[in-house]
Amino acid sequence: MKPASSISLGITLLTIASCSGQVVDPRSEASAPAATLHRLTVSQYQNTVRELFGADIEVPELEPDLKIHGYTSIATGELTVSPRATELYEAAARRLSQQVVTDTARRRAVIACDEPEASCLREAFARLGRRAWRRPLSEDEISVILNVVETTGASLNDPWLGVEYGLSVLLESPHFLYRVELGVPDESIGNRRRLDGYEIASRLSFVLWDRGPDDELLDLAGQGQLDSADEVRACAARMLEDERGRAALASFFGEYLNLDRLDGISKDAELFPQMTPGLSSGMRGELLRLFSYIVFEGDGDYRKIFTTPIAFVNAELAELYGVEAPSDGEDFAERELGPDALRAGLLTSAGLMALYAHNSVTSPTLRGRFVRQNLLCEDIAPPPPGVVTTLEGAEGSTIRERLAQHATNEVCASCHQLMDPIGLAFEAFDPIGGIRSEEAPGVAIDSTGNLDGVEVHSARELAQLVAQDPRMPSCFVTQFYRHATGHLESDGELALLARLSGDFESSGLRVRDLVVALAGSDAFRYAAAPLDEAPTSTEPEYPSEESP
Repeated sequence: MKPASSISLGITLLTIASCSGQVVDPRSEASAPAATLHRLTVSQYQNTVRELFGADIEVPELEPDLKIHGYTSIATGELTVSPRATELYEAAARRLSQQVVTDTARRRAVIACDEPEASCLREAFARLGRRAWRRPLSEDEISVILNVVETTGASLNDPWLGVEYGLSVLLESPHFLYRVELGVPDESIGNRRRLDGYEIASRLSFVLWDRGPDDELLDLAGQGQLDSADEVRACAARMLEDERGRAALASFFGEYLNLDRLDGISKDAELFPQMTPGLSSGMRGELLRLFSYIVFEGDGDYRKIFTTPIAFVNAELAELYGVEAPSDGEDFAERELGPDALRAGLLTSAGLMALYAHNSVTSPTLRGRFVRQNLLCEDIAPPPPGVVTTLEGAEGSTIRERLAQHATNEVCASCHQLMDPIGLAFEAFDPIGGIRSEEAPGVAIDSTGNLDGVEVHSARELAQLVAQDPRMPSCFVTQFYRHATGHLESDGELALLARLSGDFESSGLRVRDLVVALAGSDAFRYAAAPLDEAPTSTEPEYPSEESP
């Protein structure tokens, strides 16, 4: 018999390779991801300008983000900017600049010049430009901006109006709107480019804080203290101790679970009158707080997110859960659900149950698909064109009986046998995640389910099974890797993913350790060189993970 660790590693590699159809040796060399320009997401833009100009500044409307492969960070690296988005960026830059200059207190804090005098403005734009463009500006770049300030101010007979236009230049520049992380040639290691200190600072800050780097981080970059893997790992660990790190990781988790869809969720008003905006807000808030609780409090073992009896409730969610509501002035309260409760952890949360259900009935198929695809990273093909996907008219008094017809349909059976047996374990939860004992009057709920041949009799049993499934950690690693690097992994990166997954398991599934390990990895610190820089050397593209 093989040791358990060998079996686990084998399953990890199979899971990591599921997109490419190949098994990967984690000891093999990894290819560098391509250098890519990533436009700031809406939240990154908003957070960054508030850091620059004050938390109370009014940030104008921008075009909403789209997702590719589940993440806005991937979409911002692949999609072009629409004409409408360009107009909104220009309008936002003008409005933000106007707010800075016309508010005397804000202008003194940001510009720090009593009068628009040339030497003071040069110093101001050098300082602001470093923060806005995430690197020091060259003398030529500063001169170009100051020329705009001078000529516009003279033309409009208002020097401070010239300063407004100078600030707009900073905010409309691709150097502000895009994360410029192209790297510099590094002849010591084959076909790759090494991200310089300022690019590393930018990448760290946008991934771990969801905003541009502060002065302290830029100082570290300028001092060469982000040039080695150990230094980057140490910096990442410190950044996660900051409240901004906690918020940014929770934001990733929200994208991972598609929690943004809760904002516009709709349920049958007659059947579920309690489905209010307050309840949907509570559903979303609970899951974000649950993630932060598991990752940043206690021992940080991610598996516990599936089994914890702790819930975080607002007033509306407390009523649905049948627990004490928060006290006056408290938005969310921590509540113990008890060891014998039907509900415990992520998979029995009202938010997930509501997201993966229909308007008036549950959907074992949607719920099982979520577990299979989002938590275990196993792809399920969409239904063939022309196939009826509703159960209307199907015979049977329960959803279980109606779903059984999929097993008799050769076209449907191959996929539904992967989803339905999992989802049936959640039948004790109605379409808004409330607990029910009957599906219809006199028809008792049957929560028997099955995950790859292992029978369970409740959602809690299924959650415990998922928590121990060796596919779950590697799937989580893959999802965070996509979010953090802003691209879908290539076959050449699967070896690195396998190594990160092994380290994640060895750490006891501590998410913060995973983040730090990824930050210090070669995929985070290097990028593939353009084809015209490709060397003829046969040296490996990456140094060993131990190298600086």
